[in-house]
Amino acid sequence: MTNHLEKPFSRPYVVSWNLTYRCNLTCEHCYLDAGRSPKVREEAFDDRSELPTEQCFRIIDQIVDFAPECVTILTGGEPLLRRDILEIVRYGHGKDLWMVVGTNGVRITENLAGLLKQEGVRGLSLSLDAMDSRRHDFFRGVQGAWRNTVEGAKILTRLEMPFIVQTTVGRHNAEELERIADFAWEELNARVWNLYFLVPTGRGGFTSDLKKEEYDGVLETLYRIQKKYASRMLVNAKCAPHYVRTLLEKDPLSPHLKTFADGAGGCPAGTHYMGIRPNGDVTPCPYLPVFAGKATDSSLSELWNESELFKAIRRRNALGGRCGECELNSFCGGCRARAYGRTGDYMAEDPLCSFTPGALQREAGRLKPAATYGIEHRESIDWEPEARKRIRKIPAFARGMVVNRVEAFCRKQGADRVTVEILQELRSRMPASRIFGGD
Repeated sequence: MTNHLEKPFSRPYVVSWNLTYRCNLTCEHCYLDAGRSPKVREEAFDDRSELPTEQCFRIIDQIVDFAPECVTILTGGEPLLRRDILEIVRYGHGKDLWMVVGTNGVRITENLAGLLKQEGVRGLSLSLDAMDSRRHDFFRGVQGAWRNTVEGAKILTRLEMPFIVQTTVGRHNAEELERIADFAWEELNARVWNLYFLVPTGRGGFTSDLKKEEYDGVLETLYRIQKKYASRMLVNAKCAPHYVRTLLEKDPLSPHLKTFADGAGGCPAGTHYMGIRPNGDVTPCPYLPVFAGKATDSSLSELWNESELFKAIRRRNALGGRCGECELNSFCGGCRARAYGRTGDYMAEDPLCSFTPGALQREAGRLKPAATYGIEHRESIDWEPEARKRIRKIPAFARGMVVNRVEAFCRKQGADRVTVEILQELRSRMPASRIFGGD
């Protein structure tokens, strides 16, 4: 395994790539304003062109050059509407990228799922926003969406294709989140459930229907669901880095305390994460409609390393308002896209957070996150070849953290070499053993 001793934020570990504006749904909260009838009249949403296949291949080559093995999320719109989706997946997989597809699930058939698996897709994400099919369909804008998504999940389960269930919380479902999580686990056999907190961008700017205090109640519910599914199903808060405050108040040793390396906090926008729009516009986050330039005009590496946008958003010690004053800054940092959506300033405080800085000063000093993503891997003891081969099945963003844990375990056991048997022993202790193709 190669050692990487690079400067902070030298590469993204995840690229979220919107391949198309086309969509077979008309979701109320769509951050891309996808579909046939765009509603957002802003300059950042005017260019709705899409890159042809060959240009997509060139972008994949660029990702490989400076972010090898990057998790590459192909999404939309609905990416499965692109006729070349299998070609793009095949090309990326052939370059050792972790190809993942973010879909609404409506178009999943047994044949298509089999082809995606054959071409190298590591996993998919599906959207489920209510237990009542009518409410889900209303939120998604198409009758029958709930039924097709549920059937799509069952097809993926039959084919042993890993998938994540994703739910966006709002007034329409805030009271049934635990039931949705139960359904994802019991009926759909999901091993990961992600709860998304709305970012007011695109059409999402018109649908932010929960108050700050109500979101605090959602965080309490999320904590209960995480405890309920500990060691069975991974339950994550997405676009809610301030969830760290709830965890710290409830359990400072919680295994769900996560952060990103080098002081990025809980929002990886521009530090470990990059977004690409269908026309090639490059952004620190797909929910942040501010662009460093186009991937067709400049290299991704140049935009990542040299653009003023990416350099500015990494200055987490320059955050404004309560985020800048907060003792949880290096563990949270707020959502940069939500700050921009509400204020027009991506360095402003996160308007969804109700925390008063200073209230957890003592606790923050003892905070040790259970997971830190984006750590470069540095071997300190010997690895047998087969063990090294297996560890490469861990996504790059988590691999450094896992390597450190494995080697710490070996030292504690008095072992001077990492073996397959040691990896198997550690694996047996972990929840959700099959996520995006892990063995």
